[in-house]
Amino acid sequence: MSLSKNKGESFPERWLKEYVRLLRERPVITKAITSGFITGLGQFLSQIITREPQRTGHFNWRALASFTTFGFAFSGPLIHYFYTFLDQWVPPGTKYATIKKVLIDRFILAPPFLLMFFYVTAILDGQGHTVAAKKIQETFLPALLMNWRVWTVLQYINIKYVPREYRVLFGSAVALCWNIYLAIQRR
Repeated sequence: MSLSKNKGESFPERWLKEYVRLLRERPVITKAITSGFITGLGQFLSQIITREPQRTGHFNWRALASFTTFGFAFSGPLIHYFYTFLDQWVPPGTKYATIKKVLIDRFILAPPFLLMFFYVTAILDGQGHTVAAKKIQETFLPALLMNWRVWTVLQYINIKYVPREYRVLFGSAVALCWNIYLAIQRR
């Protein structure tokens, strides 16, 4: 990463230019790192927010690692390729393209993605298949219904107004609060 100082540019301006360059040159790894960082940050903040008074010194580093790993290895790359697929399957200019894309996202991607999230993070936490399945049974439906309520409008905005190369970044930034919600649900 080259953040050499250009005249008149602040550090945030240089950082943003470099980030945009990396998105063009290495989109998948850039989106994976972004998603991993933001997903991990959401988990970190959820632990701070939900910290029980009697456990003040205890921080669950394994949960942080499982969220970060999920964001990096699954969420960032998967969502990158999903948006590429979506734009090929429903090309711009197709009648009701945005609505069709949002419906595909909400009903075809969201349910298995959420299942995968709950299962993979539980496994990465070392909880095993039985605990993962039980957590899914307890939390999947409420989380999916909340996902549909919260993310449908956000995905419409993302698909309609955000250029494809920035959709994972937009989704990751908005997902910071969503990830906090999911982390709290997992507890």
